Amino acid sequence: MENKIKRDPSLLNFISDFEVKFEKGEVGYLEEKTFLQLLEYYEDEYLYEKALEVVNYALEQYKYRSDFYLIKARILLNSNKVNDCLQTLQIVESIAPFERDINIIKARALAMKKKFQEAYAILEELSAGATTSDEVEILIAESFIHENAKDYHAMYDSLAKAVMLDSANEEAMERIWISAELSRRYDDSVELHKVIIEKDPYNYQAWYNLGHGYNCIWEYSSAIDALEYSFIINPEFESAYLDCADTCLQVKDYEKALEIYIEANERFGPNNELMVSIAHCYFYMRKTGIAKQWLIKAIKLDGYSDEAYFLLAECYAKDQIWYNAINAYHKAIELEGRREEYYLGLAKAYLAVEDYTKATLNFQMATQTGPEETLYWREYICFLVKMGLYDEAMQVLEEADDHTYGADLVYCRAVTQFYLKNKSQCLELLEEALMENFDEHEIIFTIAPELKLDKDILSMIRYYAD
Repeated sequence: MENKIKRDPSLLNFISDFEVKFEKGEVGYLEEKTFLQLLEYYEDEYLYEKALEVVNYALEQYKYRSDFYLIKARILLNSNKVNDCLQTLQIVESIAPFERDINIIKARALAMKKKFQEAYAILEELSAGATTSDEVEILIAESFIHENAKDYHAMYDSLAKAVMLDSANEEAMERIWISAELSRRYDDSVELHKVIIEKDPYNYQAWYNLGHGYNCIWEYSSAIDALEYSFIINPEFESAYLDCADTCLQVKDYEKALEIYIEANERFGPNNELMVSIAHCYFYMRKTGIAKQWLIKAIKLDGYSDEAYFLLAECYAKDQIWYNAINAYHKAIELEGRREEYYLGLAKAYLAVEDYTKATLNFQMATQTGPEETLYWREYICFLVKMGLYDEAMQVLEEADDHTYGADLVYCRAVTQFYLKNKSQCLELLEEALMENFDEHEIIFTIAPELKLDKDILSMIRYYAD
């Protein structure tokens, strides 16, 4: 779970200027403080290769600064270059042998190498005379050992102790939620964060974690409230806006989601992804005209956004402006050809303009791109049945059986057998589908409305409805 915080524009300008000079070899001498600022940015953004380049450059100027070696060791560890990390720690030990952080990082590295006993021994030694701050770092390191040993409950317990000691520790607060997900201790996480908030009501990370906890136990209203408190407390915390709006979409509160996305776009934008999210809300609210305006803005900002073109196509399809929809679907597919829903949309658009050859081709592409999803097979089979191509529909059903299974496809098979005049087989398949998933039985009437007049079929449905 990446926690996104808005960056100071002056910092971003400084980073951009540095990168241009760095590429040209024109950086020259920099103060330690400047290097530390650069490294903090790259680590926070998970740009470890760039961070490694910068820390190596810093070490050319400050050859005996243990701080930079420790940062390098941490970067290497986060890049999964464990052996390089341990070699770097050996250098730090020769410069500053009593640095506690050496052993903290070493314990984490040994955990990644599955040398759990050695890692535990290091932490046990560090525990003697540890301050509260030290104890928190030890518990976080301990959580890494448990995580690598796949003991996620122990990982959660270590981090729960850490956040109770210091709920302002960002790493501990980020990792406690990771451990809650891995151990599925959502209820425990909710109760833990309630306790933290009672002691520290302005802890935006606690509210954020609480929101995710509520989401996982399906208390969506409470989740929305908690995530909203998170970004009210810290208006620069972008992740809270996005996750809160996403939760609103889950419960179909499109107006609230829209309000949050617009606020986020004003604060963090202009942003192509946020504009597409705004358009999604208008689309769900059946305001396709406004949705299209936002999508055109998004495309002007980023002409390579396949999602923007796809949603634009969906808007045109909703308005039955079919050739505009076809063009937009094609553009989305040109940018990203591995999305089965794009081919399905295009197939339906071609069907609407009665270009059955191209519709068939794109139904096939949808099933080939997402063969494990019954939806795409179902849509293709419905098309073939409505076209009266019953033998072809049976062939596609046979092909679908090699990739997936679903009650919806059994219903499709029943309808196809009905049209092939195999009434007894139709009823046998219908019974199987009704027992598997009664709620999907309306599929048969969508494909073949005349089945509503068949007494045998209606009788069987009534029987399984009781």
